[in-house]
Amino acid sequence: MNKIQNTLVQLKAEARKSPALMTHVVMGYPSLKESMAIVAEQARAGAQFVELQIPFSDPMADGPTIMKANQAALDKGIKVLDCFKAAEKLAGKVSTPLLFMTYFNIAYRYKGGVKAFCRDSANAGMSGLIIPDISIEDEVENYWSLALNYNLSPIPIASPITPKARLKKIAPLAKKGFVYCVSSTGTTGAKNTLPTGLGSYLDKVRQTVKSPVAVGFGISQPVHIKALTGHTDIAIVGSACIDIINKSKGNYLKAVTSFIASLCK
Repeated sequence: MNKIQNTLVQLKAEARKSPALMTHVVMGYPSLKESMAIVAEQARAGAQFVELQIPFSDPMADGPTIMKANQAALDKGIKVLDCFKAAEKLAGKVSTPLLFMTYFNIAYRYKGGVKAFCRDSANAGMSGLIIPDISIEDEVENYWSLALNYNLSPIPIASPITPKARLKKIAPLAKKGFVYCVSSTGTTGAKNTLPTGLGSYLDKVRQTVKSPVAVGFGISQPVHIKALTGHTDIAIVGSACIDIINKSKGNYLKAVTSFIASLCK
């Protein structure tokens, strides 16, 4: 098993009522050094999983907050190999499972192709991959098989409009990790309220998929975590993590600690 699987087993054994927390960082934002410090602080403050986003010029699933962070990192010259080197250092410092999140063009254009991307991700200490723009049917260069062969958890995506027949196809791909359920169609971004019917949608997924279920897009407040209790195994907080950094006026580590602590309560 990898770290994601071990953590999921541990969480199940704890019989926790509230969802576990997965946070998000854009590598290189505000700077590479600062993003590494933020990852370490999120893990220390209680996040059970952390997504490390490799910056991309057209992050189609992301809303304005994460798009701007991606562009700012790229403007500073952050390269894919910079993210790999930073991720490897982080994996040696934190016990929290780390996942690369990016888009398929990054993996496809990586030197050596998708196989090398998966291999090097595993060698860097990553436990999983989130690539939202590759479909479950599109076995481009055998992405799903390669990730599993390198003991990575490739995370499939579901949405409120995903039919039951498709969920049955998604289920086997999540056998080493979890299914990432987007709370609504569209792009990421912190919201004040959760979508109507979110609980019933997640319950439908859980009836079909036996692996743990995570939900993201719009989750930003402790009240959201509370509302998801009993419906999901993992709550994913992305844009709100970057919003906190943007509002921190430079004192970002203290702001991150306070924010993660409020969510973990």
